[in-house]
Amino acid sequence: MKEALKHFEQFYEEIFVELSDFGELKELSVVDNLSDHLIGNVYAKFNDEESASKAYNALEGKYYHSNMVEEEYCPIINIKDCKCRKFEDGLCNRGPYCNFVHLKEVSKSLLRSLRDEMYETHPEYKRNRNNNNNFSRKKPRRHENSSSESSLDRYDNFTRKRIIQRWNDDFRSEKKIQEQRKKIEKQRYEEKKEYEKKKYAEDYKREDYNYKRSKREKEKYEEKEREREKEKEDVKRKEEDKKEEKIIDSDDEETISRGEVE
Repeated sequence: MKEALKHFEQFYEEIFVELSDFGELKELSVVDNLSDHLIGNVYAKFNDEESASKAYNALEGKYYHSNMVEEEYCPIINIKDCKCRKFEDGLCNRGPYCNFVHLKEVSKSLLRSLRDEMYETHPEYKRNRNNNNNFSRKKPRRHENSSSESSLDRYDNFTRKRIIQRWNDDFRSEKKIQEQRKKIEKQRYEEKKEYEKKKYAEDYKREDYNYKRSKREKEKYEEKEREREKEKEDVKRKEEDKKEEKIIDSDDEETISRGEVE
């Protein structure tokens, strides 16, 4: 139990510190249920809508311990309205598969230290809070997409759920469009890469062919040069032979002339 509590407190601290960078965090609740629609849920309540939208956009596509974070705007204004009363009294018979929220308890000392750390790291939160006299009574601003629905508190629960569902649907549709764009860009990049690869292969073949051709031409030229040198050597040799023959003939003539004189 001590190890499990230590692990949960580390997780809670990590999430609190991460989310407090986007704005003043009023509440952070972690669900202990195991039912499909509640397992792994973490509810974060910010001071204003701007901070919530920042966190919403920043967490898109992020991973936590190899699990992708799935963020949504939640129609719940007060988490206490969703809590299981029997679980608090220790009388819930459904256990972790109850349809009402079973929250994990966080020690007050940890919460106090995390909030103090948040205000130390971001003193502007406290400054804004002190500047606002009716901070606790002020209703938080809602999603910025609709001006007529800027405050959801005046609507009933059903209407609030519909509005927030519409926001989530808009976000999902935008996400799908972005995914399709990424797919098209990836496809274009692959086509471009394949075209460059083919072009490179053709250029390489052309260069190889030109290199072999130049090599053959060079060999032919060297062979012709060798033949010319041989011809020159043959001509020189013939000239030398002729000179030697002339010398021999002149010697013979001298001997003959001497004999006649004698």
